[in-house]
Amino acid sequence: MDLIILSTWSIFLVLIIGIILAFFRIFEKSKPSVEHLVLVAILIAIAVMGTLPTAAVPGLQAASFIIIMTGIVFGKETGFITGVLTPLVMSLFLGMGYWTVLQMIAWGLMGLNAGILSPKLEKSRYSRAIFGFGWGFFYGWITNISMLPFLSSVTVASVLGVYAASFPFDMIHAVTNAVLLFLFYSLFERIFKRAKERFINPAEGKKHTGTRE
Repeated sequence: MDLIILSTWSIFLVLIIGIILAFFRIFEKSKPSVEHLVLVAILIAIAVMGTLPTAAVPGLQAASFIIIMTGIVFGKETGFITGVLTPLVMSLFLGMGYWTVLQMIAWGLMGLNAGILSPKLEKSRYSRAIFGFGWGFFYGWITNISMLPFLSSVTVASVLGVYAASFPFDMIHAVTNAVLLFLFYSLFERIFKRAKERFINPAEGKKHTGTRE
């Protein structure tokens, strides 16, 4: 039975890594500029630095806010790449394990989803708050999968117990996302859009500069 569970988890992780690599391939085919890659690195650094100071309190971090903002402003591909790479860099400080793969999935999907829904999220602060709140729980539900191999037996009751135990931390994460998106979206949107115009779409940035002049 243990061998079957191990084999199942191995296949699952291989499939997930394959999907992530496929998205990296799509991003590579878009031929991002050096400036774009540097900007992604800066966004990842901001996300990591927004989490490390409060790492002792699960759920209380700003990484999700930065990843959601990245997806909305820079698009789903950049949002996904930033989300996937953030836990890899963070693991250099907090340690790496198989749970890191699940963090990559959760944050990657968060950035991807923010990019896909960006037309709607840009219009309403309440929509953004609800989106961030929901992803606070979705992130927890995805990463909670990493706890299942430690259960003596995987039953409905034991799985529900894992998710019930994580509920307070998921709630902290959800509320943190909602509050940050509600209060600081406009500020970070301006900062990120200026960076986008300058480094990713310089022609558009020059056009806007000319218009202001």
